[in-house]
Formats: sequence, C-alpha cells, structure tokens
Amino acid sequence: MRKYIFIFFLCFILSGCTIIALEVYSGVFDRVEIDELIDFTGYPREEFRFYSGKNKLQGFIYGKENDKGLVVISHGIHTNADNNYRMIKYLVDNDWRVFSYNNTGVSGSEGYSMLGLSQGLLDLNAALNYIENKNEFDNLPVMLLGFSWGGYSVCAVLNYEHRIKAVVSLSGFNSTQDVMVKQAVDAVGGIYHLLSPQTLALEKQLFGETAKLTAVDGINKIHIPVLIVISADDDVIPPNTISIYAHRGKIINPYAEYVYLEGEYAGGHRLRNYEKEKLYIEVNNFLEKSN
Repeated sequence: MRKYIFIFFLCFILSGCTIIALEVYSGVFDRVEIDELIDFTGYPREEFRFYSGKNKLQGFIYGKENDKGLVVISHGIHTNADNNYRMIKYLVDNDWRVFSYNNTGVSGSEGYSMLGLSQGLLDLNAALNYIENKNEFDNLPVMLLGFSWGGYSVCAVLNYEHRIKAVVSLSGFNSTQDVMVKQAVDAVGGIYHLLSPQTLALEKQLFGETAKLTAVDGINKIHIPVLIVISADDDVIPPNTISIYAHRGKIINPYAEYVYLEGEYAGGHRLRNYEKEKLYIEVNNFLEKSN
C-alpha cells in the first residue's frame, strides 16, 4: 500500500512541476510587441517577408545600393530589429548593406510567442536560406552580427551549411540549456532544479536535436574569422560561466578572436561604455579585415 501511495505522490509532484515549468517557459518566451518611434530619414529601408517554419517573419534591407558586403543582424531577446538601429546606421555609412529582421513572435513577425531560445537559431537559418535563394545577394560576402540571444545564434548557425565570410558575437552564450538554467535559477531560485527535467523535456519536444547545438560547435565546424566580445561585468551572460568566452578553451578555430572588456570599457551586458568609444569602429574594422 505504501508503494502505491508513494507512486501517487510522486506523480502528483511531477505533474505539478510540469504545470509550473509550462507557466515559467511560456512567460519567459511570451510574444514581444515593441513600437519605437525611430526617424529613418537618410536611411531608407525596404521591408520584406520570409518564412521560418509556418510563420512569416518581417525583415528589412538598409543601404540597398551598397556592395561591400551583406551584414545580417540577429537581435537579442525581448528586443527587436530596430533596437540595433544605431549600429545599422554606422554600417550603412561604411558602405555595408544590412539585413535585419524580427524573430518569431516579435513585433511585425508572426508567431504567438518566441517559442524558445533555439527558435532564434532556426529563424537565422531561415533568413540565410532566404538570402541564398535571392539573386540580388549572389555577389555579396555575407557577414553575421548578433547580440546576446543573437550572439549565440550567429555562431550556432555555423553548424549548418551556409556561405558565411565572418561572424561577430556580442555578449553571446554557448548553449540554450546553460542559459535557461541560469536565468531560471535567478528568477525562481533553487526550485528550478525540480523543474529542470520538465523544462528540458519541453525544449526537446519543441526543437529536437536543434536544442543540443552549441555556439562552440559551430565556431569549430567552419574555419572563418569569428570575433567574440564580452564584458567583465556582464551579469546576464557571465563571462566565466555560460558565455562563449568561458568556453574558449574548447575553441580550435584558428581564426577566432576575443575582446574582453574591463575597467573603463566594461559596460555590462549591453556593452554601454565600450559602445560609446570603439564598438562600432572595431566591428567595422573586423568585418573589413575579414572581407
């Protein structure tokens, strides 16, 4: 009898954990609507749509007449494509054509939610498939630039076959599972360790083998220039735990470079101090050197 009572309570606890895990997961990846009033005067853009799975995503092309190369920008979580507008303007001024887009469940893109961290990788993969099937991009070297969630995606997408010339990852993490554990523990404390099996099971159900892809695996798969930028005081993606930088000992790509920001240039997760001084210049110089 005790055996059956134990099984009953175990099932009850697991069911409760599953329900909580679903609530936590859906809350973190809920749909994002951002309506920013941005003056695009002097930087006209062309809007287009492309599919990622069953959802149509909203994309933009800036600097349509520029022919130095195409910089594809992958945005961070809880932001959108317009969040990178200052970087976009700088790149356009330096003769780059820029391709930006909103991930699934963000602003003008379809999707009832962002679904999960692995969806950013799938959306970038879809964007690159779109680019490779458009004649207008045939003669342009393709560069990737991503921040945080996008910083992971631009490296992890190298696990797929695409014609990428160089990659810049700003404040990026190495694996979706590591960052989910860190963020969830920050949010709900030690109780997350009861929920983690259910959460990881949800991610596997949603994304299958894609959920296992890491940024480091992508960097090592293709020998192209990759710039990893991280700040010493980043408390969202700590440099010594879940960041790509923390896993640099596993990177065998001889063309990988690292910028570790500290002191006066350490500007937290968003690299705010460095941005005002040299970030745009350094990114542009790296891309030009890699072109």
